[in-house]
Amino acid sequence: NCYTEPRQHFAIVPGEVAGGFAATAYLTSLGHKRIGFINGEPWMDAAIDRLKGYKQALATADIAYDESLVRNGDWLPLRGYEAGLELLSMNNPPTAIFCGNDLMAIGVMEAAAEMGLSVPEQLSVMGYDDQELARYTHPPLSTLVLPNYEMGQKAAEMLIDMAVHGKLLRPMTMKVDGPLVIRNSTAGPSSRS
Repeated sequence: NCYTEPRQHFAIVPGEVAGGFAATAYLTSLGHKRIGFINGEPWMDAAIDRLKGYKQALATADIAYDESLVRNGDWLPLRGYEAGLELLSMNNPPTAIFCGNDLMAIGVMEAAAEMGLSVPEQLSVMGYDDQELARYTHPPLSTLVLPNYEMGQKAAEMLIDMAVHGKLLRPMTMKVDGPLVIRNSTAGPSSRS
């Protein structure tokens, strides 16, 4: 789940652009057109690539990118909560919020509850990582799997190929995509009363 600069070694990392795209495209497929995005720290590769995926999915659905719907976070629930309050207090708030990780999504769900909005009836919330706690939120959190197991499996296979079979691997970065896990925090948009 990392690489060195210059990229002289074989590295296995998550397909973050594909993940950001899949999560956002799922929300657009439900009919959402105003989708907020609370990203991680903007200097990190994961955050940069998830934002790219978010933008690509909007473009694919013919939805204009609106910078006012994007907030930078820090991967922690408090920042998700604060950014959630900011987005939900807009004159034309989003009907769905995609978060760069599950912890910030939990903060958004808390902000929604505090504002009297029910998830998913009045706001869809999508996380990222599929941490263990995502299935225990109320409602359980829809999210995208960070494919740690699959990355570890690929790394072990590559090491075995090198050690046992003498295979020489050219320096490259392999990206592994994670699947969506649809739970109960997402639904089609509805009008807020």
